[in-house]
Amino acid sequence: MNRGGRSRGNQRGGNFSRGGGGRSRRHYRNQPPPNGPSRLWVIKNGSKDVKPPSNPADHRDGYSDKISSSSLQSETNMDAERTKVVQSPCLVASDRVPLNDGFSDKISSFSQQSETHLPSKFGDKNGPSPSKGPQTTGGSNLLENDNHSVEPFDICPPKTTIPFVLKPPLLVQNRERRNQTKSPMEGKNAIILRSGMVLLKSCITLNDQVEIVKKCRALGLDLGGFYQPGYREGAKLHLKMMCLGKNWDPETGKYGDRRPIDDAKPPDLPVEFNRLVEKAIKDSHSLIEKEDKAGNAEKILPWMSPNICIVNFYSENGRLGLHQDRDESRESLELGLPVVSFSIGDAGEFLYGDQRDIDEAQKVVLESGDVLIFGGKSRHVFHGVTAIHKNTAPKALLEATNLRPGRLNLTFRQY
Repeated sequence: MNRGGRSRGNQRGGNFSRGGGGRSRRHYRNQPPPNGPSRLWVIKNGSKDVKPPSNPADHRDGYSDKISSSSLQSETNMDAERTKVVQSPCLVASDRVPLNDGFSDKISSFSQQSETHLPSKFGDKNGPSPSKGPQTTGGSNLLENDNHSVEPFDICPPKTTIPFVLKPPLLVQNRERRNQTKSPMEGKNAIILRSGMVLLKSCITLNDQVEIVKKCRALGLDLGGFYQPGYREGAKLHLKMMCLGKNWDPETGKYGDRRPIDDAKPPDLPVEFNRLVEKAIKDSHSLIEKEDKAGNAEKILPWMSPNICIVNFYSENGRLGLHQDRDESRESLELGLPVVSFSIGDAGEFLYGDQRDIDEAQKVVLESGDVLIFGGKSRHVFHGVTAIHKNTAPKALLEATNLRPGRLNLTFRQY
């Protein structure tokens, strides 16, 4: 019943009436008021059918607004993070300034790992496989070309610790210096082993040995330096090798201007090495003339000027089977131009003979500073190294160079 044209519902400030002047309860269920029903209003009016709107924009109380805003912001941030991962500057072309390769690789790797760990609902259902990303391997200090790699070998590795070593008495030091500077012509320091084959004991002074080791180390760590040689069938030699002047290939037995394994050019033969070779040949000629007055020293042991050298480093277990040096030029072989061998470091057992027979071969121990020369009739002698005597290198040499345990051998010849 209406009084004064207004319903009781309107008089109370409500939004519906029991009569026909206001909105019906049925109409409200489908369309809530513009301002939305507050929680207090719903409890006061006893409505159980009113549900909070599903659209977050329709929430008007502060708490609901904060929750909605936080949820939207979180989801937006996750989408933005995924967009950054997929559209990383390392993976998508851009007109910006490109990053350097190393830094780009790191960002690319990190981006792919981040994408892999995103929740599945943000990406493809299957998701990117971690194994498809770039695989990184540990770096190595190698001298590489397109097909092969050569690992540098240091004959004098740096000292990790500095041991406390007592210096020998001055008397002992002076005795060692006299032995090193003693002429090979004195006593048994010069021996003719056979026609055209001479052994000069302690021919190389300690100072010269130190310089040879340091020079070989510097050359051995550079391009064309020490490497592990092998034969065609795959067998490896029990030593490290470096060629000077020309390269000698164990697989083909031929000399060349470059090393097949890495196309490296052999280092040049140092001039100071040539001087030591010339001195050794002169001392040998003096010994031959003294022992055989009727003979011609240069005919028994021809003169030569070396232009090639093979440097071998034998470890404590190193060895080399009996063989002949027959790969030089035909002219050099026919003239019998000698091979001059320097020994530095630990002593080695050297075999030589006319046949490739260990039992029939003769043996001599080559110590640090010894020089062995064989030419003329002995040019094609079979020779090899069967054993290395451990801990026999001069202590003064080791202190000055830190040479590895083993034997450094240089063989000079004229191609």
